[in-house]
Amino acid sequence: MYKTPKYSDIKATIMQEYVNHTGLLPKRDSDAAIRAAGTAAVAEGLYSHQQYILKQLFVQTADEAYLSIHADELTLPRLGGSTATGQVWAAGTTDGVNLPSGSKLTDGYGHYWQTTAAATLSATKAVLVPVQADKVGAAYNVSGTLRWVSPVAGLQSVAQVEVISGGSDGESLERWRGRLWNKKKLGKNLSRKEDLRQAVLGVPGVADAYVYPLRRGAGSVDVAITAQGADGATLPSDSLLSQAEQALKNAAAFWEDVRTFKPTVMLLDVTANVNGVNINSGEINAIIRDYLTALAPAESFKESVLSSLIMAIPGMIDVQLTPNQNVNPTVSMEQVGWIRSGDITVAL
Repeated sequence: MYKTPKYSDIKATIMQEYVNHTGLLPKRDSDAAIRAAGTAAVAEGLYSHQQYILKQLFVQTADEAYLSIHADELTLPRLGGSTATGQVWAAGTTDGVNLPSGSKLTDGYGHYWQTTAAATLSATKAVLVPVQADKVGAAYNVSGTLRWVSPVAGLQSVAQVEVISGGSDGESLERWRGRLWNKKKLGKNLSRKEDLRQAVLGVPGVADAYVYPLRRGAGSVDVAITAQGADGATLPSDSLLSQAEQALKNAAAFWEDVRTFKPTVMLLDVTANVNGVNINSGEINAIIRDYLTALAPAESFKESVLSSLIMAIPGMIDVQLTPNQNVNPTVSMEQVGWIRSGDITVAL
C-alpha cells in the first residue's frame, strides 16, 4: 500500500536533492530552503487532492454529490419522503352519523390528517376509518389519540389511532449508501432473497423487510414488512403493504408467487424486581421498553440479555425478571410473531 508522504518528508526530500546536485548544505533561512517549503506545500496539496478523488471512486466512502453518480450507474435513486397512512377509530354520540371523506384530525401541534373514505357511525360500536397525513414526513407517524377538527354534529371529538405509519422524511445519506452498496455487491438481479428484500426497502416508509421463501409451498415467497413509526418500527398500513407488494412483484421472477404481510404483534408484560443503591425506576423502565422496541419480527426475548442491560446501571445489586426465561414468538405458515412492549412494572 502506498503511503502518502507528509509535508516534512516532502521538504526533506527536496532539500536532499539540492544537496546531492550542488554539494552545498543550505541554511534553514536560505533561498533554497524557502523554495523547498513552498514546493513541498504545493505537493502536499496535490497528494490531498488525489486522496479526495480516490475517496469518490467507491460507494462506501463517496461524498453526497458523487454518491449521486454511483446511484445513476446503479439506477437506485435516493428515496424522497412518504406520506403517513393508517386507520383511526371513530364513534358517534348517536346512530347514523355520517362522517364525510376529507374530515380532518389534528394532534394539536400543527399536524393534520384527513379521512380518505366516508363512514356511517354508531353510538355503540366504533368504526375504523382510513386516514392520510396532509404532508410528507416522519412527524406524522403517531399513536394514541387525535382530535377532530370542526367535527360534524353527533361525532365524538376524540379518535383513537389504530395505526398511522409509513411516513418518512427524505432518505438519510447512510441508509441510501447502504442500499447502493448492497446492490453493487449483489450485481444482476437474480430474484435472490436479498434482491427481493432490497426491492421492498426501496419503498418509502418501509423500515425493514424479512423474506420467507417457500412459506406457502413451492414457488412462494412471503415478505413481512415493518413501517417507520413514531417510536421506531411499527405495523404497516394497508396502503404501504400494497405498495411494498407491488415493488416485490416487479422484482420477482415470473414463476414466483409473492406477497407481503404484517407480522403478528405479541404483547409481552415484563416485571423487574430490583435491588440497588440510588436506583431510578424510570431509567429501568426505559431500558426495558427500548430493548423490547428493538426486537425484530420472529426475534426471541432473551431474559439474560435484558438482565445484563439492567445490571450495567451504576449502583445495581440484583434484578429478577418476569418472565425469567426466554420467550419465543410463534413463527408458522399462518403468522410471524413480533414481540412488542406490554405492561412494564419496576419494583424497587
